[in-house]
Amino acid sequence: MYWVITIMLMFHSTDAVVEREYKLKQFHDDWSCHKFIHNEKMTLLEQHIKDYGDALKSFELFCENRYGEEV
Repeated sequence: MYWVITIMLMFHSTDAVVEREYKLKQFHDDWSCHKFIHNEKMTLLEQHIKDYGDALKSFELFCENRYGEEV
């Protein structure tokens, strides 16, 4: 099992929610994932803020576990 960061974006004037998975880094445990979010929040959000501008209403960053394939 490993952990990844998921970024949920919410927008003005719509109920649509967009989820993006941060694929540049994986984590061995939940704690290291949350620590990375705490330390790098603006780095994780910067491109989304540039892309969506004022249309972006809110965001949420969270850690999700994934299971690798058994060999």
